[in-house]
Amino acid sequence: MRSKTAIALIAAGLVAILLGIGFRTIWAPPETLSASYSAGDSTAPVTVIEPAVFGVHDERVDISVEADGEFLLAVGRAGDVDAWVGKAAHTSITTVDGGQLQAETVKGDAEVPNPAGSDLWVSEETADGQTDHRWIAPADGEWSILLAADGKQPAPTAVTVSWPNDNSAPWGIVLVIVGALLAVLGLALAALARRGGPGSDASEPTGRRAAAEASGSTASGTAGGQPARSGLRLRAAESARPVLAVAAAGLLAANALPPAHAGETAAPQEAGDSYPVLLDGQLNRILDSVEAAVSAGDSARDAKELAPRVGGSALTLRTANYTVRAENGEVAAPAPVSAEPLKTAMVGTTAAWPRTAVAVTQGKENPVPQVIVLSQAGPRDNYKMVEAVQMLPGTTFPQVASEGGGTPAIAADSAEGLLHAPQQALEVLAANLNTGKNQDKVGKNTFAEQIRAFQDSQVKANKNADITFSRKVDSESVRALKTADGGAMVFGYIRNVMSSVPAEPGATVELSDEFAALAGKDSTTSGVDVTYGESVAVYVPPAGAKDPISVIGVAQDLVDAKLK
Repeated sequence: MRSKTAIALIAAGLVAILLGIGFRTIWAPPETLSASYSAGDSTAPVTVIEPAVFGVHDERVDISVEADGEFLLAVGRAGDVDAWVGKAAHTSITTVDGGQLQAETVKGDAEVPNPAGSDLWVSEETADGQTDHRWIAPADGEWSILLAADGKQPAPTAVTVSWPNDNSAPWGIVLVIVGALLAVLGLALAALARRGGPGSDASEPTGRRAAAEASGSTASGTAGGQPARSGLRLRAAESARPVLAVAAAGLLAANALPPAHAGETAAPQEAGDSYPVLLDGQLNRILDSVEAAVSAGDSARDAKELAPRVGGSALTLRTANYTVRAENGEVAAPAPVSAEPLKTAMVGTTAAWPRTAVAVTQGKENPVPQVIVLSQAGPRDNYKMVEAVQMLPGTTFPQVASEGGGTPAIAADSAEGLLHAPQQALEVLAANLNTGKNQDKVGKNTFAEQIRAFQDSQVKANKNADITFSRKVDSESVRALKTADGGAMVFGYIRNVMSSVPAEPGATVELSDEFAALAGKDSTTSGVDVTYGESVAVYVPPAGAKDPISVIGVAQDLVDAKLK
């Protein structure tokens, strides 16, 4: 009987070992899984690979794209990609399901601008025919990939996503271990059977009785028979040990199985999370482009060179400066703009447009640090420098708030948590510059001192004219970002109009060369309005603070002169 059991155990063990080896080799799962999608008849100008696709594996995801001709692959925040796509027709590859990429086609505009070079993209690459992209999330948050040709031609839709598969086949290891133990158990039983000889199972009682008789025992059930029964129980326990070992090994192997993760999806983004609208690489790239545009414009004294990267008051001041210097070369050029070194930055976290970012730099040709205010009007627009102000001597740029890596924006009319609402703070400053009013609300600064000295000199120097000054804050220019202490840095543009009218009827008001360059005449008997542009950066303390508004930086230039 033992011989038959041994043979069965050995055979079962060998079968288990062979199956285990097979699961690890011949029948092993593939090392990589993949899912594909293709819509050869699509005419949509944009294809978007949504964030859920990249959650198919938590370690590595490879994206392969094929197309006819050149195309762009751009990576951006999911919300930014959706905003850029807008109402355009597009193919949206949404998820992996059943081993296939799932997609939907959205109808809309048949053409879009070429997305290449957009400031929204953290990275972009161009390819011809085919490209392989190893997915790495640039930072926290949800990210998408945008595919496009040139905005007019159909975007690529032949996409394959692949990721590592768990091909360790742990049950193969279990089968090999169990099979080996079964084979060992079978061999052990075979050895016991061989030791007992033919018919050993039937002769065993005789052997026990002979041993009992040799020791003087009787068969009457006295205490002398107890050792024999104990011997039987001992052998039964010893025979069970291999079986217990097999069961224990199986349990250990089962517990050692790695958790399957292929096909899992990353946890969705928690609502309410906010992130900086620009990463460091994007900000540096934008600043480089701004510096290049300003350098080209300043060298040629041509405002057309500024247009791609300069707007707002920065464009107004530089354009007027070019006009005046064309007539009078002795007029000072505006301060150059440098992209580096970057001393500090404030990057907004507001997803809505317009968006704001601020950089403080000081190049070799800048005697003092310069505050550069960047603004993006919409998702398909690039950032432009709308202000560039020089920090006043003795001032310090406040510590930047960095909630979630970015700086929260503050509405122009919101005084919540502030000593003054941003718009109101600039109006307080404007009144102070006009007449010296609000001395207790605006801290002493060299700009105000110089302005009032200039205004006094103009009044005294023009005996034939009555001169008045009036300032108005451009409400659309006001931007504010939170500082670490709960205050705010406020940026804006103030128009300062110096109105000159003859003191007596028929009197002549002489115009300086700079005024004449803009007015077209060197004198007038009716009067003239001369406009100066004043870009300012001020610090507004938090509510309850005893300190006044601080003027951190300014840029002023003559921008217009019109005869009355």
